Amino acid sequence: MPDHGDTGAVANGHSTKAEPDLRGNIRPRLIAGIAVVLAAAGIAFVAQAVLEPGAGDGTDLSELTFDRFDGGAGTLADYEGTPLVVNFFASWCPPCVREMPDFQEVFEELDGQVAFLGLSQDQSAQAALNLVERTGVTYDVGWDPDLEVYEATGSIAMPTTALVSPSGELVDTFAGALDAESLADFIEDELGIAARP
Repeated sequence: MPDHGDTGAVANGHSTKAEPDLRGNIRPRLIAGIAVVLAAAGIAFVAQAVLEPGAGDGTDLSELTFDRFDGGAGTLADYEGTPLVVNFFASWCPPCVREMPDFQEVFEELDGQVAFLGLSQDQSAQAALNLVERTGVTYDVGWDPDLEVYEATGSIAMPTTALVSPSGELVDTFAGALDAESLADFIEDELGIAARP
């Protein structure tokens, strides 16, 4: 009777053990491994954005200028006396586009307690104006063509949101998209103003 426990084969008169075929298991394990690495990288990026928010060191931003879409120039000093949310956006940045209606929602909830300024990083003002119209944003918007404000806030990603004190000092920055709830929490935590009753 043959030994069913022996999976060997005879080749050239020698008995050999059959090797298990692992090729079928490599691909799922490889994909799972890559997914774990990507997930860890994503968590690390979010953690870094939250734990290392940027230049928030009291840098005076009040004299920084930007272009208004009506052709004039503005400065952050125009908002003196009111806390300010500065959101850097661009029409080519899908997360920027997605978060803009959420910014509008929080802007409306705050009802003037905090000013909002969206600064486009687009190459053309028209691209930014089209996006503003499409997203229904009614808070102040402008254009930062030389990246003066963007660089002064220590921003390195798109979108980025900076919080500015009533005296024009940088309070904190957040790199990445924010929904209405996380934006409201960010404002409350850093500026002490609640966006919800």
